[in-house]
Amino acid sequence: MHQHQFIKQGCFLAAILSIGLWAQQGLAQEAEAAVWQPGIMPPPANMPAAPPPPMPPAIQRVSGEEALPPPTFSEPPMPAASNEGFGANELVDPQTVQPRMEGESYFMDSWFDKSTWDPWEGNVEFGLNGTDGNTKTFNVRLGATAKYKTDWLERALQLTTIQKSANGVTTANTTLLDGRLDWPMKSSPWNYFMHGLWEYDQFKAFDYRLSVDTGFGYEFFQTDVTTLIGRAGIAGSQEFGGTNDEFTPEYYFGAEFKRAINDSNKISFKLDYYPSMSDFQDYRLNSQASWEMVLAKEWGLSMKWSVIDRYDSTPHGAKPNDLDYSTLLIWAF
Repeated sequence: MHQHQFIKQGCFLAAILSIGLWAQQGLAQEAEAAVWQPGIMPPPANMPAAPPPPMPPAIQRVSGEEALPPPTFSEPPMPAASNEGFGANELVDPQTVQPRMEGESYFMDSWFDKSTWDPWEGNVEFGLNGTDGNTKTFNVRLGATAKYKTDWLERALQLTTIQKSANGVTTANTTLLDGRLDWPMKSSPWNYFMHGLWEYDQFKAFDYRLSVDTGFGYEFFQTDVTTLIGRAGIAGSQEFGGTNDEFTPEYYFGAEFKRAINDSNKISFKLDYYPSMSDFQDYRLNSQASWEMVLAKEWGLSMKWSVIDRYDSTPHGAKPNDLDYSTLLIWAF
């Protein structure tokens, strides 16, 4: 009796245990199916493979027509690599690009990079001399020149300042600012120009003078060795703070010559002539001459001997001629 009851209870417990295991397995499969998403993680090993998508129906050939070829599918083309931020002729090899170390400065690298200043070029000049003893003199001349040249425009700016004293008394105090714009004509030796000059001289009969001129230039020679340019046009000048503040219409005639003697020496000369339109006896004549010798080409250092002469036929009580000659040290960039 007790043996039959023990057998019945064992069968009952086995059935309940089987049902529980089956239910637990089904719930685990439903949980895995709910968590898994295609394309994010691989499907469970025990999940049945999804059936393949249905194929489109075959294209039937209509009577009298040829069967169309099956459609073909191809991968979309990859976008072309971009060199945005670089020049049109400047390609960048990723293997040659070096990573920037922490603490390196983009600003300083670009400041000293020669391409930052291209197509600008120019120089800074400095001259100093003096005496001490029975006579005390101190003379200093500073200057800077900058040029910007493209195929269709040339810009030039020149600044010169001259300071001289003797026994503590100022004997010269002059500042000259010269600017020029040239527009070359394509496939022609002709060009159109605009030019301006601002002059300050403590010992002139005026505070400062402003003159402008415009016209056409002709290149008689334009090579790497020799340059000769002639210019002609109209001009005008006005003095401020002097006895004559009226605007003076003028004609303009000028010339510029440069010659490279060799790799280390070159000479230059420039002449600007401004006769008054009302009286050719009233004129201004400005000229410059220089000889430059290279000292250290790799450093851009040169020695320069320079002469600047300014003549005014109507000085209004002052001397008509001002001549300055200097020896200068030049650093070119």
